[in-house]
Amino acid sequence: MLPKLAIALVVFALFYLVAMGVRRIVRRVASTKNHDGLGNALGRLAHLGVVFAGFLAAVGIVAPSVGAAELLSVLGVGSVAIGFAFRDILQNFLAGILILLREPFSRGDWVQLGDHEGIVTAISTRSTWIRTFDGRDIAIPNGEVFTNAMTVVTRTPTIRAQYEFGVAYDTDLDRAMAVILDAIGSFDTVLDDPAPDAGVADLAGSSVNIRARWWTTNDDFYRTKLDVIKAVKEALDDAGIDIPFPQRQLLFEPQEPLPIARQRQGQAAE
Repeated sequence: MLPKLAIALVVFALFYLVAMGVRRIVRRVASTKNHDGLGNALGRLAHLGVVFAGFLAAVGIVAPSVGAAELLSVLGVGSVAIGFAFRDILQNFLAGILILLREPFSRGDWVQLGDHEGIVTAISTRSTWIRTFDGRDIAIPNGEVFTNAMTVVTRTPTIRAQYEFGVAYDTDLDRAMAVILDAIGSFDTVLDDPAPDAGVADLAGSSVNIRARWWTTNDDFYRTKLDVIKAVKEALDDAGIDIPFPQRQLLFEPQEPLPIARQRQGQAAE
């Protein structure tokens, strides 16, 4: 058996060296600018495939009576048991491969998934890393990413923002909307096409709410929204248009006095 073992070890070592070369080649070919994780995943799979082929070849040299079909059947039973034991890990791995192949989002995209919102910093075969806008790094399992709805904000280069401004009920609404649109249109970061628009959105308890909408690029979205709200408020003040505080009207209905109160009122009259 010693010569067979030696030959088997040499064959397995050669296969292992070939697997390392195949891994590098696949990683280099499959990696892209935004998805180096795809090259790493496919390279790892190619490496495991070649190493497994080397293992079968080595077993065939040491024990020629053991056929490949018998060995694969034994390994198949073991793989089923391993699959049940590591179901979540395999689910995340397969989901990661599909995400890397389909590319629904890329590294650097602004995404929203459930309660998490931020910039994608890395995509691996196990999880997707998101850096939130308050500086936290969150690893979301790929199974959750693949099976749940995700909003990719930066999939298109532009995004629409909106805000509701409340004005008093006696306000000239056409004039108020004109003031709001003039203030919004004064920013270079607000796009002309589609043009900003405004309209009455709600008759609230103490104000008429005018909803204004405008488009910007993804990079200018946050800063422009803050500047627009400030500019509209100042423009409404300069135009003498009132932004009312919440108001509440209380009505007190007359009630019959209590018996004790009526008795005291009678004594006072005497």
